[in-house]
Amino acid sequence: MNSLSNSKRNFLNKKTRSNLFVITALLIPVIHFIIFWVLVNFNSILMAFQRFDTATGKEYFTWANFADIPVVFNKYGKVLEGLKNTTLTWVFQLFFLQPWGFLLTFFIYKKIPLSGVWRTYLFIPALLPAVAMTSIFSYIILPNAPVGQFLSSVTGNAPPMLLTDPKYANTTVISYVFLTNFGGQFVLFSGAMGRIPKELAESAQLDGANLRTELFRIVIPLCWPTISMIILLNIAGFFAVSGPVLLLTQGEAGTYTMAYYFFAQTKNNALYQPAAIGIMFTVILFPIVVLARWALGKGYADVEF
Repeated sequence: MNSLSNSKRNFLNKKTRSNLFVITALLIPVIHFIIFWVLVNFNSILMAFQRFDTATGKEYFTWANFADIPVVFNKYGKVLEGLKNTTLTWVFQLFFLQPWGFLLTFFIYKKIPLSGVWRTYLFIPALLPAVAMTSIFSYIILPNAPVGQFLSSVTGNAPPMLLTDPKYANTTVISYVFLTNFGGQFVLFSGAMGRIPKELAESAQLDGANLRTELFRIVIPLCWPTISMIILLNIAGFFAVSGPVLLLTQGEAGTYTMAYYFFAQTKNNALYQPAAIGIMFTVILFPIVVLARWALGKGYADVEF
Protein backbone atom coordinates (compact mmCIF):
# COMPACT_ATOMS: atom_id res chain seq x y z
CA MET A 1 0.00 0.00 0.00
CA ASN A 2 2.81 2.38 0.90
CA SER A 3 4.71 1.54 -2.27
CA LEU A 4 1.59 2.31 -4.35
CA SER A 5 1.15 5.64 -2.56
CA ASN A 6 4.82 6.51 -3.08
CA SER A 7 4.70 5.66 -6.79
CA LYS A 8 1.57 7.79 -7.16
CA ARG A 9 3.27 10.66 -5.35
CA ASN A 10 6.33 10.31 -7.56
CA PHE A 11 4.12 10.33 -10.65
CA LEU A 12 2.39 13.48 -9.46
CA ASN A 13 5.71 15.08 -8.73
CA LYS A 14 6.96 14.28 -12.23
CA LYS A 15 3.74 15.60 -13.75
CA THR A 16 3.95 18.74 -11.61
CA ARG A 17 7.55 19.32 -12.63
CA SER A 18 6.64 18.86 -16.28
CA ASN A 19 3.76 21.33 -15.97
CA LEU A 20 5.97 23.86 -14.21
CA PHE A 21 8.54 23.57 -16.99
CA VAL A 22 5.88 24.16 -19.67
CA ILE A 23 4.38 27.11 -17.79
CA THR A 24 7.81 28.68 -17.27
CA ALA A 25 8.72 28.18 -20.92
CA LEU A 26 5.48 29.89 -21.97
CA LEU A 27 5.77 32.70 -19.45
CA ILE A 28 9.10 33.95 -20.82
CA PRO A 29 7.79 35.00 -24.28
CA VAL A 30 4.53 36.24 -22.72
CA ILE A 31 6.38 38.51 -20.28
CA HIS A 32 8.68 39.68 -23.09
CA PHE A 33 5.63 40.51 -25.23
CA ILE A 34 3.89 42.40 -22.43
CA ILE A 35 6.94 44.46 -21.43
CA PHE A 36 8.56 45.20 -24.76
CA TRP A 37 5.49 45.34 -27.02
CA VAL A 38 2.30 46.06 -25.09
CA LEU A 39 3.69 48.49 -22.49
CA VAL A 40 6.14 50.23 -24.83
CA ASN A 41 3.54 50.75 -27.56
CA PHE A 42 0.89 51.76 -25.03
CA ASN A 43 3.23 54.39 -23.59
CA SER A 44 4.02 55.63 -27.11
CA ILE A 45 0.30 56.08 -27.79
CA LEU A 46 -0.11 57.97 -24.52
CA MET A 47 2.83 60.26 -25.28
CA ALA A 48 1.31 61.18 -28.64
CA PHE A 49 -1.56 62.83 -26.75
CA GLN A 50 0.56 64.48 -24.05
CA ARG A 51 2.91 67.37 -23.52
CA PHE A 52 5.02 68.40 -20.59
CA ASP A 53 4.20 71.58 -18.71
CA THR A 54 7.43 73.03 -17.34
CA ALA A 55 5.50 75.33 -14.99
CA THR A 56 3.68 72.55 -13.15
CA GLY A 57 6.15 69.75 -13.90
CA LYS A 58 3.30 67.52 -15.09
CA GLU A 59 2.10 66.07 -18.37
CA TYR A 60 -1.28 67.11 -19.76
CA PHE A 61 -3.61 65.83 -22.48
CA THR A 62 -3.54 67.67 -25.83
CA TRP A 63 -4.13 67.24 -29.56
CA ALA A 64 -1.39 69.75 -30.34
CA ASN A 65 1.17 67.09 -31.29
CA PHE A 66 -1.02 66.04 -34.21
CA ALA A 67 -2.02 69.59 -35.13
CA ASP A 68 1.66 70.59 -35.30
CA ILE A 69 2.71 67.78 -37.66
CA PRO A 70 2.50 70.01 -40.79
CA VAL A 71 4.55 72.63 -38.96
CA VAL A 72 7.20 70.03 -38.09
CA PHE A 73 7.39 68.89 -41.72
CA ASN A 74 7.78 72.46 -42.95
CA LYS A 75 10.19 73.56 -40.24
CA TYR A 76 12.51 70.58 -40.07
CA GLY A 77 13.96 69.57 -43.42
CA LYS A 78 15.36 66.44 -41.78
CA VAL A 79 11.85 64.94 -41.66
CA LEU A 80 11.34 65.28 -45.40
CA GLU A 81 14.89 64.08 -46.02
CA GLY A 82 14.20 61.07 -43.80
CA LEU A 83 10.97 60.29 -45.63
CA LYS A 84 12.74 60.47 -49.01
CA ASN A 85 15.64 58.25 -47.94
CA THR A 86 13.33 55.78 -46.21
CA THR A 87 11.26 55.47 -49.39
CA LEU A 88 14.38 55.04 -51.52
CA THR A 89 15.76 52.26 -49.31
CA TRP A 90 12.38 50.55 -49.08
CA VAL A 91 11.90 50.59 -52.88
CA PHE A 92 15.40 49.14 -53.29
CA GLN A 93 14.71 46.33 -50.84
CA LEU A 94 11.31 45.46 -52.27
CA PHE A 95 11.92 45.76 -56.01
CA PHE A 96 15.62 44.91 -56.34
CA LEU A 97 17.05 43.10 -53.32
CA GLN A 98 14.24 40.57 -52.94
CA PRO A 99 13.81 39.60 -56.64
CA TRP A 100 17.57 39.42 -57.19
CA GLY A 101 18.00 37.43 -53.98
CA PHE A 102 15.33 34.96 -55.03
CA LEU A 103 16.80 34.56 -58.51
CA LEU A 104 20.33 34.02 -57.24
CA THR A 105 19.07 31.54 -54.64
CA PHE A 106 17.28 29.65 -57.43
CA PHE A 107 20.47 29.30 -59.46
CA ILE A 108 22.38 28.11 -56.39
CA TYR A 109 19.53 25.69 -55.71
CA LYS A 110 20.02 24.35 -59.24
CA LYS A 111 23.73 23.88 -58.42
CA ILE A 112 25.31 26.25 -60.91
CA PRO A 113 29.15 26.24 -61.11
CA LEU A 114 30.72 27.53 -57.88
CA SER A 115 27.35 27.37 -56.11
CA GLY A 116 29.11 26.36 -52.88
CA VAL A 117 31.34 29.44 -53.05
CA TRP A 118 28.33 31.69 -53.66
CA ARG A 119 26.46 30.07 -50.78
CA THR A 120 29.34 30.75 -48.39
CA TYR A 121 29.81 34.31 -49.64
CA LEU A 122 26.12 35.14 -49.18
CA PHE A 123 25.79 33.47 -45.81
CA ILE A 124 28.84 34.97 -44.06
CA PRO A 125 27.34 38.51 -43.66
CA ALA A 126 24.32 36.96 -41.93
CA LEU A 127 26.60 35.27 -39.37
CA LEU A 128 28.76 38.27 -38.47
CA PRO A 129 27.62 40.68 -35.72
CA ALA A 130 26.42 44.05 -37.02
CA VAL A 131 29.27 45.95 -35.37
CA ALA A 132 31.90 43.65 -36.91
CA MET A 133 30.25 43.85 -40.33
CA THR A 134 30.11 47.64 -40.10
CA SER A 135 33.80 47.85 -39.16
CA ILE A 136 34.81 45.66 -42.12
CA PHE A 137 32.58 47.58 -44.52
CA SER A 138 33.79 50.97 -43.27
CA TYR A 139 37.41 49.88 -43.71
CA ILE A 140 37.14 48.55 -47.28
CA ILE A 141 35.51 51.78 -48.52
CA LEU A 142 38.15 54.12 -47.09
CA PRO A 143 39.89 56.29 -49.74
CA ASN A 144 43.13 54.32 -49.44
CA ALA A 145 41.35 50.94 -49.27
CA PRO A 146 40.54 48.66 -52.26
CA VAL A 147 37.13 50.14 -53.14
CA GLY A 148 38.36 53.75 -53.02
CA GLN A 149 41.44 52.93 -55.09
CA PHE A 150 39.37 51.06 -57.65
CA LEU A 151 36.92 53.96 -58.07
CA SER A 152 39.85 56.37 -58.34
CA SER A 153 41.43 54.29 -61.13
CA VAL A 154 38.12 54.10 -63.01
CA THR A 155 37.22 57.80 -62.76
CA GLY A 156 40.74 59.22 -62.81
CA ASN A 157 39.88 61.43 -59.84
CA ALA A 158 40.85 61.39 -56.19
CA PRO A 159 39.32 58.53 -54.16
CA PRO A 160 35.80 59.56 -53.08
CA MET A 161 34.73 59.91 -49.45
CA LEU A 162 31.87 57.42 -49.69
CA LEU A 163 30.38 58.02 -46.23
CA THR A 164 30.83 61.78 -45.88
CA ASP A 165 30.15 63.04 -49.41
CA PRO A 166 26.38 63.54 -49.95
CA LYS A 167 26.80 62.44 -53.59
CA TYR A 168 27.82 58.93 -52.53
CA ALA A 169 26.61 58.45 -48.95
CA ASN A 170 23.09 57.19 -49.71
CA THR A 171 24.34 54.78 -52.36
CA THR A 172 26.93 53.49 -49.90
CA VAL A 173 24.32 52.93 -47.19
CA ILE A 174 22.08 51.07 -49.68
CA SER A 175 25.06 48.92 -50.70
CA TYR A 176 25.56 48.04 -47.04
CA VAL A 177 21.86 47.13 -46.75
CA PHE A 178 22.23 44.89 -49.80
CA LEU A 179 25.30 43.16 -48.40
CA THR A 180 23.88 42.54 -44.91
CA ASN A 181 20.25 41.69 -45.77
CA PHE A 182 21.03 39.37 -48.64
CA GLY A 183 22.15 36.55 -46.34
CA GLY A 184 18.92 36.48 -44.34
CA GLN A 185 16.76 36.36 -47.44
CA PHE A 186 19.02 33.70 -48.93
CA VAL A 187 18.44 31.48 -45.87
CA LEU A 188 14.64 31.89 -46.09
CA PHE A 189 14.50 31.28 -49.84
CA SER A 190 16.86 28.29 -49.58
CA GLY A 191 14.64 26.73 -46.92
CA ALA A 192 11.54 27.20 -49.07
CA MET A 193 13.20 25.74 -52.19
CA GLY A 194 14.67 22.86 -50.19
CA ARG A 195 11.14 21.70 -49.32
CA ILE A 196 10.09 21.39 -52.97
CA PRO A 197 9.79 17.68 -53.89
CA LYS A 198 12.54 16.79 -56.36
CA GLU A 199 10.09 14.62 -58.26
CA LEU A 200 8.29 17.73 -59.51
CA ALA A 201 11.40 19.19 -61.13
CA GLU A 202 12.42 15.81 -62.54
CA SER A 203 8.96 15.28 -64.06
CA ALA A 204 9.00 18.78 -65.54
CA GLN A 205 12.42 18.16 -67.09
CA LEU A 206 11.19 14.91 -68.62
CA ASP A 207 8.32 16.89 -70.15
CA GLY A 208 10.82 19.29 -71.71
CA ALA A 209 10.57 22.17 -69.23
CA ASN A 210 13.54 24.55 -69.17
CA LEU A 211 14.81 26.60 -66.21
CA ARG A 212 12.46 29.49 -66.97
CA THR A 213 9.42 27.20 -66.98
CA GLU A 214 10.55 25.49 -63.79
CA LEU A 215 11.08 28.85 -62.09
CA PHE A 216 7.68 30.34 -62.96
CA ARG A 217 5.52 27.20 -62.97
CA ILE A 218 6.98 25.27 -60.02
CA VAL A 219 9.42 27.18 -57.82
CA ILE A 220 7.66 30.54 -57.49
CA PRO A 221 4.17 29.06 -56.82
CA LEU A 222 5.53 26.65 -54.19
CA CYS A 223 7.68 29.35 -52.58
CA TRP A 224 4.94 31.97 -52.71
CA PRO A 225 4.09 31.81 -48.96
CA THR A 226 7.73 32.67 -48.15
CA ILE A 227 7.91 35.33 -50.87
CA SER A 228 4.70 37.00 -49.71
CA MET A 229 5.85 36.87 -46.06
CA ILE A 230 9.09 38.71 -46.92
CA ILE A 231 7.17 41.27 -49.01
CA LEU A 232 4.81 41.93 -46.10
CA LEU A 233 7.71 42.26 -43.67
CA ASN A 234 9.35 44.78 -46.01
CA ILE A 235 6.13 46.78 -46.29
CA ALA A 236 5.44 46.68 -42.55
CA GLY A 237 9.06 47.64 -41.85
CA PHE A 238 8.89 50.76 -44.00
CA PHE A 239 9.93 53.03 -41.12
CA ALA A 240 12.37 50.61 -39.49
CA VAL A 241 15.46 51.48 -41.56
CA SER A 242 17.79 52.87 -38.91
CA GLY A 243 20.57 50.35 -38.22
CA PRO A 244 22.82 51.11 -41.22
CA VAL A 245 22.43 54.87 -40.78
CA LEU A 246 23.11 54.68 -37.04
CA LEU A 247 26.21 52.52 -37.51
CA LEU A 248 27.69 54.18 -40.61
CA THR A 249 26.79 57.87 -40.84
CA GLN A 250 24.72 58.93 -37.79
CA GLY A 251 22.35 60.64 -40.23
CA GLU A 252 25.01 62.91 -41.75
CA ALA A 253 25.71 63.55 -45.46
CA GLY A 254 22.05 63.41 -46.41
CA THR A 255 21.39 59.88 -45.08
CA TYR A 256 18.67 60.70 -42.55
CA THR A 257 15.79 58.19 -42.34
CA MET A 258 12.49 58.35 -40.47
CA ALA A 259 13.57 55.65 -38.01
CA TYR A 260 16.77 57.57 -37.30
CA TYR A 261 14.69 60.74 -36.84
CA PHE A 262 12.65 58.99 -34.11
CA PHE A 263 15.87 57.71 -32.52
CA ALA A 264 17.53 61.15 -32.57
CA GLN A 265 14.48 62.90 -31.14
CA THR A 266 14.11 60.31 -28.39
CA LYS A 267 17.81 60.64 -27.58
CA ASN A 268 17.24 64.40 -27.17
CA ASN A 269 14.23 63.73 -24.90
CA ALA A 270 11.81 65.09 -27.53
CA LEU A 271 9.35 62.22 -27.13
CA TYR A 272 5.88 63.62 -27.75
CA GLN A 273 6.04 64.89 -31.34
CA PRO A 274 7.77 61.75 -32.74
CA ALA A 275 5.14 59.61 -31.01
CA ALA A 276 2.38 61.52 -32.82
CA ILE A 277 4.19 61.24 -36.16
CA GLY A 278 4.69 57.52 -35.55
CA ILE A 279 0.98 57.00 -34.94
CA MET A 280 0.13 58.98 -38.08
CA PHE A 281 2.40 56.77 -40.19
CA THR A 282 1.01 53.63 -38.52
CA VAL A 283 -2.53 54.65 -39.42
CA ILE A 284 -1.39 55.20 -43.01
CA LEU A 285 0.63 51.99 -43.20
CA PHE A 286 -1.86 49.59 -41.58
CA PRO A 287 -4.45 49.56 -44.40
CA ILE A 288 -1.61 49.31 -46.94
CA VAL A 289 -0.35 46.16 -45.19
CA VAL A 290 -3.87 44.70 -45.04
CA LEU A 291 -4.45 45.45 -48.74
CA ALA A 292 -1.05 43.99 -49.65
CA ARG A 293 -1.84 40.85 -47.64
CA TRP A 294 -5.11 40.44 -49.51
CA ALA A 295 -3.46 41.05 -52.90
CA LEU A 296 -0.59 38.63 -52.19
CA GLY A 297 -3.11 36.00 -51.13
CA LYS A 298 -4.61 36.24 -54.61
CA GLY A 299 -1.22 35.67 -56.26
CA TYR A 300 -1.12 31.91 -55.95
CA ALA A 301 -3.36 29.46 -54.19
CA ASP A 302 -1.87 27.96 -51.05
CA VAL A 303 0.00 24.77 -51.86
CA GLU A 304 0.60 21.99 -49.37
CA PHE A 305 3.89 20.16 -49.77
